[in-house]
Amino acid sequence: MKLIKGILGFIWKIYFLVIVMLSIVLLYPFFRVLLMNEKYFRSGFKLMRFQAKSILFLVGIRKKVIGEIPDDANSNYMICPNHSSYLDILLLYSTFSSYFLILGKKELGKVPLFNIYFKKMNILVDRSNPKSAHQSIAKACIEMEKGSNLIIFPEGTIPKSVPKLKPFKNGAFRVAKQMKMNIIPVTFKDNYRLLEDSWKFTANSKPGLSRIYIHEPIHVADSNDMDLLTLREETRKRIASKLD
Repeated sequence: MKLIKGILGFIWKIYFLVIVMLSIVLLYPFFRVLLMNEKYFRSGFKLMRFQAKSILFLVGIRKKVIGEIPDDANSNYMICPNHSSYLDILLLYSTFSSYFLILGKKELGKVPLFNIYFKKMNILVDRSNPKSAHQSIAKACIEMEKGSNLIIFPEGTIPKSVPKLKPFKNGAFRVAKQMKMNIIPVTFKDNYRLLEDSWKFTANSKPGLSRIYIHEPIHVADSNDMDLLTLREETRKRIASKLD
């Protein structure tokens, strides 16, 4: 039984990668136009949402959103999810309809074809280089001043201890306090069970349901007495509350 499950899971993972790559190749000419000029970024964002929804449909990933998706008509916000799978980004695009940018690790800019999403739109950060990291955070602040929402994975990467959370980094919460931007903690409960970050034959790889918990916002502007570490740990506590 384990052998059959492993074979089917491996076939599904290959199918998933093929669908992702085909979608990137087919849409690449459009992204070259929409993601290389700031005036087209929001149209590019809509195309990225279409791409994410199409991929999830074709590979059999369904979602159930628990909680209220914020309406940012009058304000913008920072989304802080746990990072448990490469499904996380696809599900963020399929779930949040309001324009956002992602602060991602610099390695993403080196992936052929995929780096189109980070050449101009979205923001790469090199956490090993303090000067570069500071410049990335400064750019994120400028974009938020323009009205963009921001997504930061406070763990920085997918931990080997999934679903157990890694210690959170301070960058997201420093920006939130500086910009007085509300934080929306998000918990991806099932993604690591559907697409595990591993090429082991026994790794989780299957279609199914992803439960997404959107927690109550942390109102940073109204929490002047909440220091950076308290803000960080409150966000972590809310995300962890829905994890096994």
